[in-house]
Amino acid sequence: MYHTYKSSYDRSMEKTREQVFINSLRKEFELSPAESQGVLDLAQRCLFGEAPSNVGLIRFICASQKARHGKPLKEQDLLEVELNLDNGVDDLNVLRDQGSETLRQLKILRLTEEAYLQGGLLTQEDLGRMLQVSSRTIRKDMQALQHDGNTIHTRGNDQDIGPGVSHKTHIIDLYLSGMTYHEIMLKTRHSAHAIKRYVSTFGRLLIMLNKGLKLSEISRLLGCSERLTREYLVLFNKYKQGDHWPTVYIELMDQLQMMYPAKKKKLVQP
Repeated sequence: MYHTYKSSYDRSMEKTREQVFINSLRKEFELSPAESQGVLDLAQRCLFGEAPSNVGLIRFICASQKARHGKPLKEQDLLEVELNLDNGVDDLNVLRDQGSETLRQLKILRLTEEAYLQGGLLTQEDLGRMLQVSSRTIRKDMQALQHDGNTIHTRGNDQDIGPGVSHKTHIIDLYLSGMTYHEIMLKTRHSAHAIKRYVSTFGRLLIMLNKGLKLSEISRLLGCSERLTREYLVLFNKYKQGDHWPTVYIELMDQLQMMYPAKKKKLVQP
């Protein structure tokens, strides 16, 4: 049975475009199988770039943030970005709990922010192409997202909204303002698990601030960009009450102490 399956697989591989290319190299240029495969690998890297490192990631060509409006995109600066089209379990949880429309809106938030952080700007047409829907549907989704306070960077409206903040910072802001997880889920289209993860990260930042660590050190230990760390620090100062931390900060650190019982050293409130 194994040999039968392998034979069927081999026959299928012979019918691919890659194999046609290799056969042409061997026939027309008399290259060996190894040489032909090497040329194929080089051509794929040059024409399509390196394959994404993780499952769910894609490479996409979009307009650079430096591209000016009023000219065709083919005459503008273009940029290749790596985007997370499928975020695995988190996306599946949103699909299960909130439905396909909410999942699509979550992907709009994620894709536009990832492109923006890499120096690019997606268009509504780009989003429609990746998500397999019309530009009209994308516009409707964007209006719903912006109504709930989410920042969306696209080529069509980026000049009107300024730099904005990341979706992670927006989630923490809603949490610190007193919203429940369910309310945050409805506004940001994220799963409860993702929200808890972002809140936990912010709590770890509080612990590091309490130890007097610098921004670069905090970013490295949190595993996030310095830009996101700065946004968190802005939030920290927004909700800080004079020389004292608000109750929500203390509760958050207490929760982390319960999660990691081995670390029982009492945190000193500033």
